[in-house]
Amino acid sequence: MSEAVENTTYTPIDLAVNSVVKVFTASSKPSIVHPWQNWLQYESTGSGFVISGRKILTNAHVVADHTFVQVRKHGSPTKYKAKVGAIGHECDLAILEIDSETFWEGMNPLEFGDIPCLDEAVTVVGYPHGGDSVSITKGAVSRVEFTEYVHGATKLLAVQVSAAIDSGNSGGPAVIGNKIVGVVLADDINAGYISFEDLQVKTVNGVQVENLRHLYEMIENCCAEDLRLDLENDQVMVLNYKDAKEATSLILEHHRISSPISKDLLQSEEIVLASLFKDASL
Repeated sequence: MSEAVENTTYTPIDLAVNSVVKVFTASSKPSIVHPWQNWLQYESTGSGFVISGRKILTNAHVVADHTFVQVRKHGSPTKYKAKVGAIGHECDLAILEIDSETFWEGMNPLEFGDIPCLDEAVTVVGYPHGGDSVSITKGAVSRVEFTEYVHGATKLLAVQVSAAIDSGNSGGPAVIGNKIVGVVLADDINAGYISFEDLQVKTVNGVQVENLRHLYEMIENCCAEDLRLDLENDQVMVLNYKDAKEATSLILEHHRISSPISKDLLQSEEIVLASLFKDASL
């Protein structure tokens, strides 16, 4: 594998082709109620990038509870088996290792830079949901402060940028010049999961759901900025309440639901959620 050359400036295209990869994860969460068994397996995707030492850096939540992990290079149909060499849930980071020599051919490791200044131009490279190819977006640094990481629930340094970032970008690099200034983190706990369809809602913001009408009333009367839904299979969905109320017919169609929400509440929980939430698949 070729090592990064000092003072070399990579263009966003160089980063996409030679450094950033798409991560495919099959996961199965352990059951809290029945610790001797796991829940059904689900699949998710994220991003990652090559660092020195033949390692790939990504987010911990991208590979959390993994049973099988693969990575794919830009422009290649081949998925390479990866091993999680280290994981830190508090800082939401994980290191992947790949034994295949073929994978490392032509890959460039990226180097870390300093903490960026406000209004510096930044480029984000990754594989957001909604497509299969690499995405490159640009923006500026708008905030640098300590904030609570959603995955680890720990307050650590974070950089907020104006570049467009979607689910699937998690684990990709934020770059200024030829240096990494950050790893893209989820701004909500849902990033990386393909779908939450057909999962029963257990609690809303910590309050246990008694029945479908109770679920609807709690969501309608919510005064909090965010809605935290604890679902079956020990999964969690967090949505901004204002965005969640902007439901459209396209959302219903996306969830294969032909009619809008019924006022008599005779529909199932997932229909209510798909009607109330902007996109329940995040």
